[in-house]
Amino acid sequence: MSAGGTAQSELDTPVAYEEREGLLDRIPRAVAIAGLGILGLILWQLIVAAELISPILLPGPVDTGREILDSAGNIVTGGHVFEALWITTQEVILGFILAAALGFGLGVVVGETRFGQRAVMPYLVGFNALPKVAFAPVFVAWLGFGINSKVVMALFIAFFPVIVDTAAGLAATDRDTVMLFRSMGASRWQTLVKLKLPTALPFIFAGLKTAAVFSVVGAVVGEYLGGGSGLGELVRLSAQQLRIDRVFALIFYLSIIGLALFAVVGWVERRIVFWHRPDPTDVASA
Repeated sequence: MSAGGTAQSELDTPVAYEEREGLLDRIPRAVAIAGLGILGLILWQLIVAAELISPILLPGPVDTGREILDSAGNIVTGGHVFEALWITTQEVILGFILAAALGFGLGVVVGETRFGQRAVMPYLVGFNALPKVAFAPVFVAWLGFGINSKVVMALFIAFFPVIVDTAAGLAATDRDTVMLFRSMGASRWQTLVKLKLPTALPFIFAGLKTAAVFSVVGAVVGEYLGGGSGLGELVRLSAQQLRIDRVFALIFYLSIIGLALFAVVGWVERRIVFWHRPDPTDVASA
């Protein structure tokens, strides 16, 4: 065979290319997370040591860590931090559950009906554009200083992503498959339950993950501006006393609530939507 023929045959032969990973991609996930966190702590300590910011406004990681441990001891002994943590956790969970239920229901209405798309969705978009923080005192005036106003605030902030992602997931269903279902005599309800909802599940869980984080924001905003009790109230009091190290410690525990709820949603997603490629944003997937 001539050299030209050999070259031509090599061009016609498919070549398998292996995806080459960079040096950073080969680092185990746990090591990468720990290393990045340590790097952040070192940078934080350097900023404090250089006195670029007043230590009153930016306490060092050692002072913050000490306050985190003190708060942990208070939680273990059932002190006031534990009571505030328990109240905020209830508000977040109840607000998330209500946001998930309401968001899913309205998302199906928007995604499945012309009335929902033409009439309901514009109101929902306008509703979402409202300055939500300003409603915290309103909810307190309506529902009081107890847990109810904070739950409604968490619902108010968290439900819209579930609506949008549910509607988007229903709209992402392949039209040819929908026509196939209808040609086989499937009703609209059967098409929704057996085709569209399974297709939309990855979208729905993406909205639920966003709602899990937003529900923490809503509960804290309600506590911070609406009085009462909870970690948000402790953050407000600590900030007034310029105890920024305590503020950081309380924020740490608030983040634990959000991460825990996010991880639970991710765990449920992996059990239900097992055929879907894992979400790279899921902190609990690896």
